[in-house]
Amino acid sequence: MDSPRIIIVGAGAAGLLAAGRAAELVREAGREREVEVVLLERMRQVGRKIRISGKGRCNLSNTLPANEFIKHFNRSGRFLHQTFSRFFTEDLLELLNNLDLPTVVERGGRIFPADGSAVAVAEILEAWARGLGVRVITGAHVRGLDCSHGRVRGLHYDLFSEHGKAGSGGDCGATKLAATAILLATGGKSYPTTGSTGDGHFEAENLGHKIIRTRPSLVPLKAEGAPPSGVSDLKLRNVGTTLRINGKTHSRHFGELHFTKTGLGGPVVLEISRVVVAALDGKKSPQPDLELAVDLKPALDVKKLDARLIRDLDSRDNATWGDLLAGLLPRELLPTAERICSLPLGKPCHQITGPERRVLRDWLKDWRFPITGFGGFPEAIVTAGGVDTKEVDPHSMESRLVPGLYIMGELLDVDADTGGFNLMAAFSTGWVGGEAAARSVLTTLES
Repeated sequence: MDSPRIIIVGAGAAGLLAAGRAAELVREAGREREVEVVLLERMRQVGRKIRISGKGRCNLSNTLPANEFIKHFNRSGRFLHQTFSRFFTEDLLELLNNLDLPTVVERGGRIFPADGSAVAVAEILEAWARGLGVRVITGAHVRGLDCSHGRVRGLHYDLFSEHGKAGSGGDCGATKLAATAILLATGGKSYPTTGSTGDGHFEAENLGHKIIRTRPSLVPLKAEGAPPSGVSDLKLRNVGTTLRINGKTHSRHFGELHFTKTGLGGPVVLEISRVVVAALDGKKSPQPDLELAVDLKPALDVKKLDARLIRDLDSRDNATWGDLLAGLLPRELLPTAERICSLPLGKPCHQITGPERRVLRDWLKDWRFPITGFGGFPEAIVTAGGVDTKEVDPHSMESRLVPGLYIMGELLDVDADTGGFNLMAAFSTGWVGGEAAARSVLTTLES
């Protein structure tokens, strides 16, 4: 090929890092006039998913060392050992700090931009890539990859308008681009409105790759009794949760739980959702019984909570049961407490019996929700499953089946817990893939 070209498909976390790193190496080699780096994005705006990540704050990574970091991934996470040895948290922070984006560390070792702006992260990375000479084409929908003589040769894409606004590549219509290397960074299926629709999995499968069955991950759950009647969009802070599978305790968590309009959400729910989805989406018959128990007063054990209730009842003879509950619970939960404990809110405290008090105590410490299902890809933060990592070289992200094809980010079967792990994996695999593709192309030019 007279004019080598590196094409990155998908301008998310992996794609932006891949494009920027590839262009950086091309520039360092003084070959920017010979090697074009092109970044194709389906949407009109790059970095859509980055802009909404971490509730708009962008949880960039985590301070855990690599060996502990990888424990937060599924079984395929060991694939990332080589990747993280080449580009890890400290390297990402150095890059961002050099781009004038300071960061802060918060609870649990989570790393965020200091100004709390996910939009700023996307904009800075886009500016970095463009500044290195990357040609960014938005509104580009890839229709297929060309492969002949045992390697990638190029791709076809359609340029279209989004919401009546044209992309950045010129007139709408079909276009073909030749390529020396193609890097797939299209994301999974989560948050499809950001452009992640599973197209990359389809392309990889068409080229012979095995796709581990995909499913939503880090996703809200559906449960009997959730949300309680009359309650919607309520956040409960500092609660304890216990996930039980077939009656046995699986895990315990502490933090924030949300009653959404359709079920359960919030950090403590996302923490267990990977396990729940795997259990409910499996082929076991009958399916396991899953139950989430919520402790509304985790700072007090049963004995101490009972002592507090006795003290409150004894000191508030003229108060009602509802008055006492108002000091224990959010206002929105008072009707729920009345219903579950079978006690009218207007009942005077001095009439509350010991058995009635213990019903309240037990409910406050062990409010149970049988889990019945989970949300879909539109609600999921990440996609579980994807391209089988056995078919991708962990040193370069290059396909073991198709030379010149690189696969990275959420396309790979390497999903993780919440806490910055998934985004770091995207950044790392993107950087390593972009670097490897550029070095391969530059080596070919020199030979």
